[in-house]
Amino acid sequence: MSREPATLVILAGGESKRMGFPKHELSVGDVDILTHLHRRLGDSFVETVVVGRDLDRVPQGIRVTEDRFIARSPLVGIHAGLRVSRTELCFVIGCDMPHIEPDLVEHVLRRASGFDVAVPVVRGYDEPLLAAYRTTCIAAVEGLIGQLRLKVSGLFEMVRTNRIPEIEVRRHDAGLRSVENINLAAEAERVRTRAVTRRRCPPDRSR
Repeated sequence: MSREPATLVILAGGESKRMGFPKHELSVGDVDILTHLHRRLGDSFVETVVVGRDLDRVPQGIRVTEDRFIARSPLVGIHAGLRVSRTELCFVIGCDMPHIEPDLVEHVLRRASGFDVAVPVVRGYDEPLLAAYRTTCIAAVEGLIGQLRLKVSGLFEMVRTNRIPEIEVRRHDAGLRSVENINLAAEAERVRTRAVTRRRCPPDRSR
């Protein structure tokens, strides 16, 4: 089933206090996480846009934009991505989510048909950084930021939002690994090590 063209928006965020360095400097195997996400998901999108400041190393083929507001909130990053998108539909993710399942991404984008937002619900909570947004949300987002109402959930009550239940999410990502993010240096190292091991030890398909 085909779906409309979309832009991948990656929020690079800032420095993680718990990791001690910016999240966009995370490594997955021998590549930085922006490259990893672009390779994993980018081919399905018109383009990839990264929202962030002071990004030293950005993979070729990725466009960079900065927040237009100084408030610190994912809502501000979502706004920046929507403002520069060349498509009406965008898929927004955080840069610390290395395990996102492409099949789930495609499903969420398809479920955005007829809505301004399509957002998975996992363990009773919305997943705003694993969600599809339309540029039709820009005015509502700007209104929320102007009022310093910086929770993304506030947007969902103002626009046409399709909340995708967990049972549906699990059909495309049974282990819910897509919602896992990395906040600790130790976990970041585990992700890097697993990725290297998989490349060095490919599965034995001779049996």
